[in-house]
Amino acid sequence: MQSGEVMTEQKARENDGSEPVFLRTGIGSYGHYWIFRWAPLLYTAFWFTDSFEDHLHFKLIYLLPFYAAFLLTYVRFTDPNGSQQRRWLGAMFVLGYLYFPFNNAVAGEFVYPVVMSVFVLQHPKASKAFQAFLLIALTQAVGVLLETLLCHGRMHIAENVIFYMVAIGLSNFAYARHVLASNQLAQANGEIEHLAQVAERERIARDLHDLLGHTLTVIVLKSDMANRLFTIDPELAHREIAEVEATARKALAEVRDAVAGYRAEGLQAEVLQARRALASVGVQLTTNLEPIALPAAEANVLCMVLREATTNVIRHAAATACRLEVEGDRSCVRMTIEDNGSGDMAAEGNGLRGMRERVAGAGGTLVREHSPLGGTKIFVELPLRRATAFLADMDVAEELKAAPGYSGVRA
Repeated sequence: MQSGEVMTEQKARENDGSEPVFLRTGIGSYGHYWIFRWAPLLYTAFWFTDSFEDHLHFKLIYLLPFYAAFLLTYVRFTDPNGSQQRRWLGAMFVLGYLYFPFNNAVAGEFVYPVVMSVFVLQHPKASKAFQAFLLIALTQAVGVLLETLLCHGRMHIAENVIFYMVAIGLSNFAYARHVLASNQLAQANGEIEHLAQVAERERIARDLHDLLGHTLTVIVLKSDMANRLFTIDPELAHREIAEVEATARKALAEVRDAVAGYRAEGLQAEVLQARRALASVGVQLTTNLEPIALPAAEANVLCMVLREATTNVIRHAAATACRLEVEGDRSCVRMTIEDNGSGDMAAEGNGLRGMRERVAGAGGTLVREHSPLGGTKIFVELPLRRATAFLADMDVAEELKAAPGYSGVRA
C-alpha cells in the first residue's frame, strides 16, 4: 500500500473480519509535519551522552553505524512520499534488539517504532486501532523485558522504556485519531458539497424546463396565431404580438427569479397564468380552491407541477376542458389536475420526471392515471410543515374569482 492512500470505512466493512484491516492516513497528512518528523530525533543525543557517562567510549565505534542505520530507517519511514513504510518500521523494531545487548544506553530506540506505528497502522474503528496499538506495545514490552533478563541488563532501563513507550504512544494515538477524524470529516464535507452542487444543478435544470418549457410553448402558439391573423385581422394580430412580448418579458423575469431562488407570486397567480394559457388554445379551466395555509416551499412545488401539467395539456392532450382542484387540511395539501383530452399514458418525459422529483423532494407523492373526464389526471399530495397565508395577494384572488369558470372558494 503506497503512502497517502486511504482505505475508507466502506472498504473496511467489505472485509469479512478474518484479517485486520489497517487504514493508511499518510505521515505527511499531519499538521506541522516537520515537527513530528525531526523533533523526536533530539532525544537520540542521550544515546551519545549516556555512552560517555557510562565510560563506553570503546563502543562508540559500534554506535555510529547503528545510528546511521537508525537514521536511514527513520527517514525512510517518515518520508511522506516514500513507499514500503511498514517494512522500514519493522526494520526499526529489529535494530533495537540487535544493538541493545551491546549498549543499554540506546534503549530509547525501542520507543520509536511503537510511538510512530500509530501514524501508519490505524483501523477505521477506534477500538480496533487501539487493540492493534496495545498488541504492538505489549509485544515490544515483553521483548524488552526478555532481552534485558537474558542479557543481564539493568531492569530500571527496561522499566523506563516501557513507561515512555506507553505514555508517548497513547498521546500519539489520541492525536492520530483526531487527525484521522478531521480528514474523514473534511472528505465527507467535500462529498456533501459535491452532492449539493449536483442537486443544485438538477434543481436549476428543472426550474428552467418548467419555466421556459411552458412559456415558450405559449409564445410559439401565439406567434403562429399572429402570423395567421396578419392578413385577416391585423389589429388582433398586433394584440397577439403584444401578448407574446408581455409573455417573453415575464419569462425573463421568472428566469431571473429562478436563478435568485425566489418564488414571490404564489399559486393564485400561477392559476391565472394557466387559465390564460389554456384559454389561448381553446381549453376552459374550471377551478375549485380551498383557502389553505400553504408554506412557500410547498406552494412553489404546486406552482411548478401546475405549470408543467398545463404545458402537457396544451401540447399533448387535445382537450377542450380542464379541471383544477386544491384542498387539504393542517397536515397536507392535495392538488388534482385533469382534462378531457386523449388520455395518452405515454412514457414519462423530462417534465413529468421533474414533477415527480420536486414532489418527492418535498416529501409528497404524485400519481398519474386516467381521468373520469376521459383524459389524464395528475394527483399530488404534499405534507405541510410551515404555515403562511394561502390567499395573501387579495388583488390576484379577486381577479381569480372574477375569471370565467371559477366555481368559488369552499368554506
